[in-house]
Amino acid sequence: MSDNEDLKNFSIELTTEYLEKYPDNASRYCKKEIDQIKNIENAFNKKIAPNTPTTKPDELVSEILEFLFEYKIEDRKQIQNQYSNQKQVEMMVGELLERYIAKEGINFGWAFTAECIKAVDFIKKDGDDWIKLQIKASDNTENSSAKLVRDKTPIKHWFRRFSSPKKKIPKLKKNGELSKKGLTPEEYKKCLESKDYSAFTQPDYNWNNFPDEDLIKVLSEDGFRNFISEHIELIKN
Repeated sequence: MSDNEDLKNFSIELTTEYLEKYPDNASRYCKKEIDQIKNIENAFNKKIAPNTPTTKPDELVSEILEFLFEYKIEDRKQIQNQYSNQKQVEMMVGELLERYIAKEGINFGWAFTAECIKAVDFIKKDGDDWIKLQIKASDNTENSSAKLVRDKTPIKHWFRRFSSPKKKIPKLKKNGELSKKGLTPEEYKKCLESKDYSAFTQPDYNWNNFPDEDLIKVLSEDGFRNFISEHIELIKN
């Protein structure tokens, strides 16, 4: 069996088991097990590659760009094509991020759920409990509308990159304790353990805050970029 087949079968097994126990958490189009299986199969069988544009660019947008930013009219077509291609590639990065985590996460019990579970991308069975995770490519694309699903256990949230890394200054309360205000839970824990309260700037990437203490040792930006390079070579050939 290929790696892709292993990932697909494991995802189907865990997702259908979860939704058998919590059927109300199934997404709109995945109420039945047959639809859940089909959804996951389609996700893994999908070729992640740029699509041929089907919409015509709005010429008014180009005219305004040329007026405000002094782009050359003769470059209009190239700029339009580049913008269209960029949107396609941004979508690819999100889908490949899911594939990368699925590939590395299977060894630690994580299964990709495709679009089967509302607000959830990955699940992991921990004894009789379930860990649910929603991932995003960037912090400015997070969807905060779904913090809970109906089994009343929280969904963990993680994103790959900080869109605007901030300079942060840990502050102490009047009693000398470290304040949580302005810090992520991971930043607070790190400052508390190191007792280093000096100013710091958030990193560009968020891999060190992935919510699994074992999988975190395997995931990295370099690993993700290598995964993408291999994928691009595959689709180009």
